[in-house]
Amino acid sequence: MTPELPGSAAGGFDFNTEGLRPWGGLRPPAHGESADVRIMGVPLDRGAVYRPGAAQAPGVLRRLSAVLSSVTEHAEQFDRLTLEDRGELPLVEGDMGANVGALADAIASTPPRTVPVVLGGDHTTVVPTLVAQQRRFNGRLAVLYIDAHPDLNDSSRRSRWSNGCALRRGLELAEVDPRKVVLIGQRDYDWEEVDFIRRAGVTLITGAEANRLDPARFKERLESVVGDDAVHVSLDIDVLDPSGAPGTGIPAAGGLTSRQLLDLLHALRGLRLAGMDLDEVSPPLDVGHVTVLAALKCIFEFMGNVHLSRT
Repeated sequence: MTPELPGSAAGGFDFNTEGLRPWGGLRPPAHGESADVRIMGVPLDRGAVYRPGAAQAPGVLRRLSAVLSSVTEHAEQFDRLTLEDRGELPLVEGDMGANVGALADAIASTPPRTVPVVLGGDHTTVVPTLVAQQRRFNGRLAVLYIDAHPDLNDSSRRSRWSNGCALRRGLELAEVDPRKVVLIGQRDYDWEEVDFIRRAGVTLITGAEANRLDPARFKERLESVVGDDAVHVSLDIDVLDPSGAPGTGIPAAGGLTSRQLLDLLHALRGLRLAGMDLDEVSPPLDVGHVTVLAALKCIFEFMGNVHLSRT
C-alpha cells in the first residue's frame, strides 16, 4: 500500500500548509489602530444559475493564502501592511436579495483608512459591496468591472438576483453613475446588456481589445472616466481564459492570460483604490487549485498596490 504523503487529500495531493499563517503571515494592526486591509468572506452562490461551488471559495482562498508571501512579483516587499480577517459574514436563507442589506452594513463598517477585500461567492457579492462602498465614499465611487460578462441584465434565468444581473443590481441599489463604470475583458453578452452599455454611457473595453491593450493606455482610459473618484475593483476570475482558470462556473474562451491581468492590476497604482471584491472561483470545478492560486495572486498584488501607494 502506498504511504500517504504530507498534504494529501481526497481527489489528489493538496498543499501542505502546516506551520504557515494565512495571508502570507501579514500581521494584524496594533491595538487601537485600524488595519490597512480587511478581508471578509461571502460564501453564497445562489446566483450561480449554471454551476454552483463558489460558496466554498472564501474558505479555500483563506487556507491556501498561507502559501503566498508579502512580496510583489516585482520583488517589492509589503510585509508592513496590516491585515485583519473578519471571516465569513453572516447570511440568511435565500438569494442575495435577502442578504444585501445586512452585508452592505457589515462591509460599510470598515474604517475609513482600511481597504476592504471581499471574497465571493458568486458575483452577486458585488451588490452589497457597491452599496457599502458608495456609502463609505459619500457617493464618489467609480467601478472597474473585470469579467468575461457584463452582468447587466435586468433579469436572467427568471431571476433578478442571478449573477447575470449582478452589476445591474449593484448600480441601481448603490446609485452608481453608469458613466463612472469601466468594463474590461467582456466577451459573452446578451443583447440587452449591449443596449444598456450604449444607452447608459458605460465604458466597454472588450476582451478582444483588452488582449492587445497596453497597460499604460488602459490606465489613461480609466483615469479619463474615474477622475478623482475612488475606484472599486470587482474581479470575476472568469475574465481569465479557461486554460488559466478552469475552476469557475461559466468559463468563456478567448480570455486574458494571468500575465495580462496582473499587468492591468499593476496599472492601478497611483489611483485612489477603494477596495476589491473577487468572485466566481469554484473549488469543486478547479484543477490542482490553479484557479484559486490565480485569484490569490491577484489579491496579493492588489494588496501590494495598496501598501506601495501609501509609502
